[in-house]
Amino acid sequence: MNMCRFVAYIGKPVLAYDLLYKPQHSLIERQSIGAQEMSIPINGDGVGISWYDFNLDDEPCQFRSVRPAWSDINLRYLAKKVKTTMLFAHVRAATPGSLVEEVNCHPFVHGKLTWMHNGMVQGFGKIRRALLRELNTEAYDAVHGSTDSEHLFGMFLNKLDNPLGDVTTQQMVDAMFGMFDDLNALLYEHDIREHSYLNLCVSNGKAIVATRYTTNPRVQPASLYYMFGREYVAANDRCYMIPDDGQSETIILASEPFTTHKSDFVKVGRNSMIIVDEDLSIRFEDIELPFEKAAFVYNE
Repeated sequence: MNMCRFVAYIGKPVLAYDLLYKPQHSLIERQSIGAQEMSIPINGDGVGISWYDFNLDDEPCQFRSVRPAWSDINLRYLAKKVKTTMLFAHVRAATPGSLVEEVNCHPFVHGKLTWMHNGMVQGFGKIRRALLRELNTEAYDAVHGSTDSEHLFGMFLNKLDNPLGDVTTQQMVDAMFGMFDDLNALLYEHDIREHSYLNLCVSNGKAIVATRYTTNPRVQPASLYYMFGREYVAANDRCYMIPDDGQSETIILASEPFTTHKSDFVKVGRNSMIIVDEDLSIRFEDIELPFEKAAFVYNE
């Protein structure tokens, strides 16, 4: 099964190179060719990052490429010049049959929001037309590529009153749950019996909402971890998080642990949403969809 890998960072300003290249099991140079928690370790169908520079404006910057992450020299040079308090990074393993094009590379951006996905919507081809019919004009026009991931982003945007405005943390949470509800209805309507894997991550630049979810009640979702502390450090061939004094100042979400000590990371629970508020407090919400408990789900 193909699965992507990603990292989301929020906290004290960090150099992208220190986060994406220096760690022992770095996203760009290690997980792209040797992911440890997926049966297929190669993620060579593109790479992308998005980040915020609030000295310029509130909208995310973006770099995407169809080159394998490990060989993209432009990203390597760029990462040495990007310092930010919020960064998304993604290495892609394209779903079989999905086109390897720049427009299909994550993260996706719209207004002040940025979005990425690790997983797949099974039966996507059967529900795509009906999905698009449900989108308002703003959400429909935001979908430029052909991936299930970006169509999910369209469904998410469809749940926001003003996707181009200031979107709060709670509005992102509500839109994520609304997106899951609409997807659940489509899976029912079209009798999709295959299982989906939905590790989704979205940010307004000041907060993060992410999910670790699968419709398959028999297995665990794709892996997702988080790490928190006072400050992320990459120095002397060692990457780690300095512990905080009770209030986190830096939080990292990652598909796989990448620092010197894996124990620095905590696994997000099965079928749950992790919410990093603007004050960098962390809370969780359970995700329970009727589809997961439907009788026909077990008919494999």
